[in-house]
Amino acid sequence: MSRNSLLMYALIAICWPLLFSSTAMCNSYQLPSQALQDVVEQTKNVSTRLSKDKQWLAILTPRKHLSIDTLAQTERKLAGLRVSPEQLIPSRIKYTYLSVELINLSKLKAGAPPITIPLPSGMQLANITFSPNSQYLSYIGLTKHGADLFIFDLANQQSRKLNSSRLNATLGLKYIWKNNSEGVFTNLAVTTTRNRNPELTAPNISETSGQKAPRRTYQDLLKNPQDEAEFTALTTSQLSFISLHGDVKPIGKPAININYSLSPNDKYLVVKRIAAPFSYMVKYYDFAQSVELFSQTGDKLQTLAHLESSEYRAPGSDSVRKGPRMIHWRSDKPDTLAFVKALDNGDSRIKVAYRDQLLQLSAPFTQKPMPLTKTPWRISKITWGEQNNALVTERQSDKKQMRVSLLDTSVASNQALSLWYQKAIRDTYNDPGSLYRQNAKLNGNDLGRVFKLHNNSLLHYGIGASPDGYQPFLKSSPLTLLESKQSTAKPATLWQSSTEKLERVKYILDLEPLTLIISRQSADTPSHLVMLEVDSGNEKLLYQNQHKLNAYQGMTRQLVNYSRDDGLPLSGVLYLPAGYSTEDGPLPVLMWAYPREYKNAEVASQVNYSPNQYNQISPKGPVPFTAKGYAIFDKVAMPIVGEGSEKPNDSFRRQLVANANAAIDTLVEMGIADRDRVAIGGHSYGAFMVANLLAHSDLFAAGIARSGAYNRTLTPFGFQHEKRNFWEAPSLYQQISPFTHADKIDEPLLLMHGEMDSNSGTYPMQSSRLFKAIRGLGGQARLVTFPYESHSYKAKESIMHMLWEQENWLELYLKKPDTAQASAQFEPSRPNKAYVTFH
Repeated sequence: MSRNSLLMYALIAICWPLLFSSTAMCNSYQLPSQALQDVVEQTKNVSTRLSKDKQWLAILTPRKHLSIDTLAQTERKLAGLRVSPEQLIPSRIKYTYLSVELINLSKLKAGAPPITIPLPSGMQLANITFSPNSQYLSYIGLTKHGADLFIFDLANQQSRKLNSSRLNATLGLKYIWKNNSEGVFTNLAVTTTRNRNPELTAPNISETSGQKAPRRTYQDLLKNPQDEAEFTALTTSQLSFISLHGDVKPIGKPAININYSLSPNDKYLVVKRIAAPFSYMVKYYDFAQSVELFSQTGDKLQTLAHLESSEYRAPGSDSVRKGPRMIHWRSDKPDTLAFVKALDNGDSRIKVAYRDQLLQLSAPFTQKPMPLTKTPWRISKITWGEQNNALVTERQSDKKQMRVSLLDTSVASNQALSLWYQKAIRDTYNDPGSLYRQNAKLNGNDLGRVFKLHNNSLLHYGIGASPDGYQPFLKSSPLTLLESKQSTAKPATLWQSSTEKLERVKYILDLEPLTLIISRQSADTPSHLVMLEVDSGNEKLLYQNQHKLNAYQGMTRQLVNYSRDDGLPLSGVLYLPAGYSTEDGPLPVLMWAYPREYKNAEVASQVNYSPNQYNQISPKGPVPFTAKGYAIFDKVAMPIVGEGSEKPNDSFRRQLVANANAAIDTLVEMGIADRDRVAIGGHSYGAFMVANLLAHSDLFAAGIARSGAYNRTLTPFGFQHEKRNFWEAPSLYQQISPFTHADKIDEPLLLMHGEMDSNSGTYPMQSSRLFKAIRGLGGQARLVTFPYESHSYKAKESIMHMLWEQENWLELYLKKPDTAQASAQFEPSRPNKAYVTFH
């Protein structure tokens, strides 16, 4: 749908007091009340980086929200990419930073002040990292000109730009350091002519050869030869090595370099390049690829593999592209490649004893690859460790299970695996967390990062989820646990969070004495960074976040546990306005939720909560509205469980309504909620939930649905975790689509959508068609589309207006005891000028 035609249906009412006036014509973004504005304006949490020698900690201050002017800048949408054709960078960058402070951890006792990196006015930073030798901090600087690569010398505290010609970052803001820190590899722009002549038009033709291609519904795909030519021109780059002195050495010829990696000994590069023909059905990363091997001098040595397009990948969550995949360097070896090969032709529907095989190929890469192990499930991750150990992660998505096993690579090929743990994918109670990793060494030289073995044990740290809440930990698990099922060894807890605070391991600085950098927060204290010596208890504050939202001081938060009618335990987080008591009477309630599918009822009932967590308030969530006198029931459990042979979605509607009914009953019994003044809200799949609840229950007074999909026949090859296609389960697609039940949506529904939503399946058309259906059937709805926004809204103006819309919607349908007058204002006889299109 074109922007202009979409805007014809994008009914953004801008002046709420004049909403139902036949002469209302305003066209500006609106601001919510001050408390909600303060939430948008608050400082975001910082990010951190630790140098390899653990002497420097970088504190990165993130950019706040973009401006609408930034989003409105010229961009091209090609093959799943959104790029700035003038800057040769992604037009929508998720993480950029405004400033960097460096803390010298070795000089903390001397009271050395932080070092602030001086930056040119208007420059934003991305992909910030320390060099392998910890002498430099590198970053990509973003300006109107494009992307450049800088290094900051920690010794002389000066920055300098390395590249003379700008980067081509259309496929990502990427670069990698040479392991000896003598320079970096990155993609540089080449002189090409963009082929985008609007006069050179031709029919757009697609053809099928009879081969099945069951792909999801994607946006921004290539449509014609002109798109192909422009995609090629914009993404073609010259992979190059740039020395610290600025000398440039090309690696091969210009190409569409999608990825590149360097062997730990710096001698070889593996480069993945997009190869023709291109596809009009999938995004660029699923195009055909060639995998090529280069020497450090830039000479091509051989082509390792040709990978076909994923357009014809078999259906199924665990189906993969044919051919070798996960091609990477073993981080514990100087120059050994590892890769995974599917033994089922990539088709997870085929019943086989072994689904995947892990193999390796060592320099000079002329021998036959050596098999290391075979797995019954699909391999999703390989983590290399010390002493020729590796951890292999497998997934079985249909059963929503994963497992991690130890592999000894020092002995004969095709070794059996020793199970470390197996759990449901969403099981947080039994999650061991992240592994402690550091650089491997060979003859005194650093190789890649591997997991550390300490006293022949794995070190791992995690969130420590349990029915009693989070209690993060650092543990040591002996390898004998994995090597022998009869072992009596148990994991040892080296450190655990206080029960009065929520503390998490950020970095392990030293093992003897055990020294950590932890983040610490409490219910009334924002997250801050502390360096802690565990045995002595000595600690040093490194950084304190400042979050003070006066309108929310005194707001209370509690975990509420309850059960639905079939006995399944559920929970949600209840926020109440400052000073509220049940003696004050029931409140209007805004519930916010997101449905999740499970194969195990026990996992579905797990709690993820800490009473010690600071109330960090997101403007995109429901919590800001406590300042307006609402009770907020957030993260309301909406499990959809299908145990055994039952598919979760077979009973989606019934379980959804049962979940919501149990939540409302609980709040009413607590004396918190007025049953007649409860609204339900959600984003994306949560919006799909909202429309279904309004269509199939009378539990709610109103709904708020953002960026949802409501007609599942428009996503015929699956949605969310549903893998059956429309033709395999037509009645399911019909029953689960709120669009087909629009005549039953008899409560007012606020629909919002980004005009340029790039998420799979959530076309903006989904909201406009549901709105038109409700309007045509005489229902009550309001549609707001945000220009230039994608699936999650980024511009400050859009977020402010979103809050304004929600604030007024709740005021209209929850605060007023009698909504009859409001309902009358939606009579179909009202002139269309009551709805104002935003240009």
